[in-house]
Amino acid sequence: MRKISTLFLGLLAVSCSQNNEQMSRYHEDGRAKPVIAVASMIDTTSFDCPWSLSEELTSMIVQQMGQGGKIFVHSTPEFPFVENPFGNDLSWVKREFHNEEFVVFLELVEHANTPVLKGNKTPANLSPQEVSTNLEMAVRIRVIDVRGSAPKSVLQEIVRDSYYIPKTLIPVDYNQIVWGSDDYRKTPMSIAHIQLAQEITARLSDYILLAKSR
Repeated sequence: MRKISTLFLGLLAVSCSQNNEQMSRYHEDGRAKPVIAVASMIDTTSFDCPWSLSEELTSMIVQQMGQGGKIFVHSTPEFPFVENPFGNDLSWVKREFHNEEFVVFLELVEHANTPVLKGNKTPANLSPQEVSTNLEMAVRIRVIDVRGSAPKSVLQEIVRDSYYIPKTLIPVDYNQIVWGSDDYRKTPMSIAHIQLAQEITARLSDYILLAKSR
């Protein structure tokens, strides 16, 4: 009897999960939301970090777009591909992403700390504790519409952002305070990434909703 009850509860959980997914695909008035996939961000920077910046930023963007409630985002951001998503040949996109209406591609092209110096001072004669920095970030984004017979690009641009990090007596050690920890959420880099992800999410949402309405 216990096995039957367990099986029933398992089936009920699967059924509820499927129903919730179907409900989340639609607005309350019955209109279908845009269905999108967000491919894992490509990182072409040389920024030294103990974890994957592309994984961190991709997960942030997926989460923020899903929380907006206007777009249905597939929950798994891992979509492997070998072709160049920013090239002219888009024929492969519809083959690889046939269950979506739109596909988002991202490339981290800049992620660097730039010293903010006053007067004639140079980084060479200053310790890290004496130098404020700007975390300069740039992400290339591309949105492909795969609803028609041939995929087409509806958005391609570079989103840039800069976050000021004031000098501090005790710089953050990101080898100790890593992405995913409670302490990391309060760090300058985490706040900068959240700010960048919000800007990217806003741009993507605006263009995808506009394209969906046409």
